[in-house]
Amino acid sequence: MSSTLTLQGEGSSTPHEPMPPGVHNVYIFEVFNTTSWSIILGAPMLLFLQQLNATATVLAIAVCLNPLLNILQIPAARFVEQAGYRRFVLSGWTSRSFFIVGMTVVAFLPDTIDRTTRIVMMLFLSLGFNVMRGISVCGLLPWFTHIIPESRRGEFLAKDQLAGAIAAIACLFVSGSLLRLHHAWYSFGILFSISSTAAFASLLFLRRVPDVPVEKIIQNETPLPWREMLFYPPFLKYLRYNIIINMALGASNAFWVRYFRSFLHVTEANVLYINSLTVIVVATCLFMVGRLIDRAGNKPALTFSGILFTMHFFGWALVAAGILHANRSFFCWQAITSGLGGALWNLANIRMVMGIVPEMGRPHFLALYSVASNVTLGVVPLMWGPVMDSLAHWHVSWGYWQWNSYSLLYTTLACTIAAGLGALRFVEEPKTMTWNVFMHELLVKTPSRAMSRIIGRLRGPGVG
Repeated sequence: MSSTLTLQGEGSSTPHEPMPPGVHNVYIFEVFNTTSWSIILGAPMLLFLQQLNATATVLAIAVCLNPLLNILQIPAARFVEQAGYRRFVLSGWTSRSFFIVGMTVVAFLPDTIDRTTRIVMMLFLSLGFNVMRGISVCGLLPWFTHIIPESRRGEFLAKDQLAGAIAAIACLFVSGSLLRLHHAWYSFGILFSISSTAAFASLLFLRRVPDVPVEKIIQNETPLPWREMLFYPPFLKYLRYNIIINMALGASNAFWVRYFRSFLHVTEANVLYINSLTVIVVATCLFMVGRLIDRAGNKPALTFSGILFTMHFFGWALVAAGILHANRSFFCWQAITSGLGGALWNLANIRMVMGIVPEMGRPHFLALYSVASNVTLGVVPLMWGPVMDSLAHWHVSWGYWQWNSYSLLYTTLACTIAAGLGALRFVEEPKTMTWNVFMHELLVKTPSRAMSRIIGRLRGPGVG
């Protein structure tokens, strides 16, 4: 097995490979796609369930459906190469869009329908949506990995995620404005209508993304053994680190809305505005660091991301324990640590996997990676949900430190991220900057280059 699995070197591509024509359609697709999923998989859906008095366990179930059903990529991966990337992904994306229409209908149901019935109906439709997504998403990353030159992947991922971040910012502001209308029953219905419209609009641009002919996809005549792929040393080391980090991120994604609403007593609209501030930081970071990742490698970015996440989670632990007060300045600081850490993590994490997996069996490797990561993201909330419900009234004082369900949660998450940084030391990467050079590039040179680009565009060509 080791003779057929060759690690792709970071510097194997020519430095100025052109992007394929029509790749800009990926960015437009991402705008509409993010607008859609950020509503029915993000904070608006959690707020809708919270308004129906859903327990922490129910919220955990709602959050875990998406990552857990990624396991469907394993059986689906064998059909991707036969059907072709675009055809396979487009079929699944079309099917899942119809489930969003059903969610819109549920959101418009009047208050005479009891809350339990509406929660069950929404969870059932979410199940169908995530089943179709789990099947079809296994073709997306192999598709983009195939058409994007290795030397331009950091740039591509930054632009792709920046397009999604801008869409998420606009969507969160619109959502917050709608939810300021005294919790009108139709506000969530309007939001889900926007989601379904954006879902169908995204299909128009997905059709225009350059496809890979089936005959050009390297196919395996016999299925690759999953066990040997899993224990392929570079892949296994990175997968171990990835799972540890996702243990923290999975719990955080499930309970941050509940923490804001029930513990910090932040209004629904302000929850979305604070979330939008974090995404603004993400977008700003993506604008600046896309090309830096291509030069620096992934490990320095992942290391700095882990440090930021540790500070972020420990900050919430200090607030939950009564040591710090969550004022506006603190919310801004938390948005910066979360946004910058998240942007670096999303870029470097995906780029690292795209570089590690061999070309032979690429859909299978990426499906295995995605399933392992997403099962972790799904199982962890299911474990924490009953714990949070059972500890809802638990309080223990250690001097100034107050132990409760949320101080316990966020202290554990900070320690988990720190453990992930330890596992990252064993991950191998052929090309990487030293830590000092990376920090100087990130904090000094990258912002100055970004300002020069902005000033140059404002002045226009031929001025001065």
